[in-house]
Amino acid sequence: MIKLIASDIDGTLVKEGSHVIDPAYYDVIRELKEAGITFCACSGRQYQSMLKLFRPVADDIYFITSNGTMVRTTERVLHSWKIDPDLYLPIIERLRTIEGSEIVVEGPDVSWIEGFDTPVTRLMRDQYRYAVENVADLAAIPTDNIIKISLHHPNVEKATKGLDQSSRAKNLSLTISGAEWLDITAKEAGKGEAFALLQEYLGIGQEETVYFGDNLNDLSAFHQAGISATVANARSEMQDAADIIESSFSDLGVLKELRHILDLRKKFEAEGKE
Repeated sequence: MIKLIASDIDGTLVKEGSHVIDPAYYDVIRELKEAGITFCACSGRQYQSMLKLFRPVADDIYFITSNGTMVRTTERVLHSWKIDPDLYLPIIERLRTIEGSEIVVEGPDVSWIEGFDTPVTRLMRDQYRYAVENVADLAAIPTDNIIKISLHHPNVEKATKGLDQSSRAKNLSLTISGAEWLDITAKEAGKGEAFALLQEYLGIGQEETVYFGDNLNDLSAFHQAGISATVANARSEMQDAADIIESSFSDLGVLKELRHILDLRKKFEAEGKE
């Protein structure tokens, strides 16, 4: 019986970078809760962005934020994985050498961006609805509470090829999180690791869970889920790895599958009363 469902956001529930979600998702999340099924939003996004997107049901769900570096509710942080401060400056220096890229450094509640009124500032602030703080120099910010470093580039896979083999990156986790994003986190962090922690915290077995995702940063969570599900617009690698392929985010594929899960639960309960 399913007791925990987690879902990625961008490309899975909504268009990449969108801050508009079909309100029917709020209704189905409430129905899941009433049926005894916990919902978790799991994203590369900053917590503040996720909180705004799920505001009507925020107190009823769990959040795995910043590509699996923090697990929390609206009330408290259950766990976070931070980047070693000694690794921060060397990786920033290396990323600065990648032409055409912009860097976003993330703490639990704010993201720092170098420069003012830059393209990536407008993207994060206006589309993703991040809490953004612009600074003159990313090397000058406090380094004791950094959970993620993101690189934005029009062709990020090509631009960062081989980066994971560099001495500066060998003790960090590098994950492609979209067509234009590379996320860098602590080696121990990831969506799968965070999903496993949440399962243990809730006392829910792996076989009682479902995970929805569309991109490579969701693959570790696929391995931690009893049932892995994706959408028709997902990367081919994710479709190959998934147990279920639903219609695309634009056709509300995840919503359809959530309703199907609810229908199965109601049928199971009805048969149990007979």
